[in-house]
Amino acid sequence: MQTKPLPRQSQNAGKDAVKELIQLRKTRDGLKKRQHKYDALIEDENTPVDEYTEAKTKLELVRSHLQELTAKIRDKQSALGVADRAQLEKLLNNPFLATQMNALALKQCLHDHLHQKVDAHMAASVKSCEPAISKLAHSYNALCNTMQQLFDKGKAPRGAICPKQLELKGIFDLDVDDTIWEDIGLEEGTPAAPLPWLADEDVHAGIKAMFERDWCLEEEVHLQHKCHSMRFWLSE
Repeated sequence: MQTKPLPRQSQNAGKDAVKELIQLRKTRDGLKKRQHKYDALIEDENTPVDEYTEAKTKLELVRSHLQELTAKIRDKQSALGVADRAQLEKLLNNPFLATQMNALALKQCLHDHLHQKVDAHMAASVKSCEPAISKLAHSYNALCNTMQQLFDKGKAPRGAICPKQLELKGIFDLDVDDTIWEDIGLEEGTPAAPLPWLADEDVHAGIKAMFERDWCLEEEVHLQHKCHSMRFWLSE
């Protein structure tokens, strides 16, 4: 008897679960801040009656939402495998890695939006999305700045590389060499040193010089052929 095959699990399922837990924890922390805010208003004897009443109502909603969210986080965390739990703890205890993960997620969102530019029929749609894309780019640059500050304070893992901020001026030009397409500094764990052709300015200059040399050699052959043709024509 042939049994039904088990559904294939995504290779990124664990990674996605860890990312979701990080976001849920952030939402929970935000709810806790709101809870403290409403608690302070209720306990303050100088709070006006209307604000007191509103704070009591909102506090009940926040507490209910916080209770549900806490249970959801507990259940999802219990469902993680050993490796994913270790990765979660690593991210929670290292602000550089947590910021790196958020920056990568934003970069992927930017890629998804900008890929629409490839299709000419989507031009109007992309035009309407430009404010959202610009906002994502500014948020990404803010995360890059945070990573640089953590790096300068020695809070980054050994061998970590800070990603470059995006040049906002030409972000819609879709230049193949633009930093929007690079993921250097966004790798998980301890990234290896970037390849020279990506990060070394001298190698960049050398590659450009090689292209120019090849172009000159091709042009020389072309000119020699023209010169030979002219000589043949004049000799007739």
